[in-house]
Amino acid sequence: MKKIINIVPYNPKWPDIFKIYSYELKKALNENCIAIYHVGSTSVPGLCAKPIIDIMCFLKDLKKATRTLEELGYTGKGEFNLPLRLYFSKKQPHVVHLHVVNENSGEINWNLDFQNYLRENKDARDAYANTKLSLIKENPDGFNKAVGWFSDYTTKKGEIILEIAKKAGFKDYRFVIISNYNEIQSYKKLMQINKIHFNENISHLCLYKGTEIVAAACVKFNQKNFTAIIQTIKGTNIKYENIIKEKIKEWVTFHDFKLTV
Repeated sequence: MKKIINIVPYNPKWPDIFKIYSYELKKALNENCIAIYHVGSTSVPGLCAKPIIDIMCFLKDLKKATRTLEELGYTGKGEFNLPLRLYFSKKQPHVVHLHVVNENSGEINWNLDFQNYLRENKDARDAYANTKLSLIKENPDGFNKAVGWFSDYTTKKGEIILEIAKKAGFKDYRFVIISNYNEIQSYKKLMQINKIHFNENISHLCLYKGTEIVAAACVKFNQKNFTAIIQTIKGTNIKYENIIKEKIKEWVTFHDFKLTV
């Protein structure tokens, strides 16, 4: 079944809608909440967008947040392609996508750098808008699901998003489960393989430094005894291999698994 994407002109009410939800979240999360940001296209004045308010919460403790957010009417959706990023959604009275991360997440600056560059550079904002509108025009009947969890609409925006992020000077690390064609190709190249075998107990991971993929790893989970093992790890240098290894350890521990050698 194809997914219909609805893109609408910028609505100046979007920042005010964000403020309503931000206030509610800060009050409920209390001291666990370090900061809340309005991210995504609805946070950029003048940019057309899906009418969805994207919010990123920077928390001290991710696990403590779930029950609180569910009481506020948010539905947990898991991590999708971003380890240690919990994703929630709410449909009434507005559609809200909530992204919950901890202090080690590069997703904060990834979103803020991208957002600020679009706010300050009309040409980049227009190019991004035109990419969206062209994709909609080319696919009036909707989009098929591509690699992983996302539609072709999301994955086909990937190239211009990386271009803008690079111009924005994004330099942080991002730790991801591979979910688009660029990541798959980079993973294969680093691992020196021709084919990837996907399995519910195996995770294929990449480490970004800025907009470049600098390390990759394959982790296998044993659901019976709650252990995980790094089957393969490759990086452009040993530094990046050590960084992705530490991030894997943090992620595995978060899910109450033990990383074995």
